[in-house]
Amino acid sequence: MRCPVCTPERSLEPSALEAGELRVRRCPNCEGTWLRSGDYWKWRAQRSDSLPELPPGNDGSALVPETGGLRRCPDCDYILARVRVGHGVPFTVDRCRNCEGAWLDGGEWEALKARQLHDDLYHIFDDAWQLSIKREESVRITEDSFRRRLGDEWYEKVRAVRAWLDDHPSRSEIFAYLQLRDRGD
Repeated sequence: MRCPVCTPERSLEPSALEAGELRVRRCPNCEGTWLRSGDYWKWRAQRSDSLPELPPGNDGSALVPETGGLRRCPDCDYILARVRVGHGVPFTVDRCRNCEGAWLDGGEWEALKARQLHDDLYHIFDDAWQLSIKREESVRITEDSFRRRLGDEWYEKVRAVRAWLDDHPSRSEIFAYLQLRDRGD
């Protein structure tokens, strides 16, 4: 079994995560981790709970460098698909669509664990998760556009007004009033 990053020079070596409960293969050179789907689900079945996702913070995910190039599955030699983690995690995880194994570059498991996403790793591959990432990105792009066009000071004032309006009981009436073009004043 060859490392998808260092191939063909490096073989993956048997290793374990989570106090030896999760069997993986690791590359001693790039410190990447190959996680077979069956091994992950076996480990996951032993856990009765799903930890709640923690908000972005000091999880080290920004320190994980994103590398390029096509990668091949160490198990079945299919091309690995890159899947964005999102939710404040800036890197991708590689997944084989044939055998459903996952490749994590060095430091990615630790970054996922710091956010408590490691126990829900396969939710990242779901269409619903990926759709939520696209929505987040769309909102971020729109907000950035308004900030650039309005400037920081006015952008913050408008956000404060919007927050006030969101909770106001007469929100619809206020919006209707603001939309009037010819108010005679």
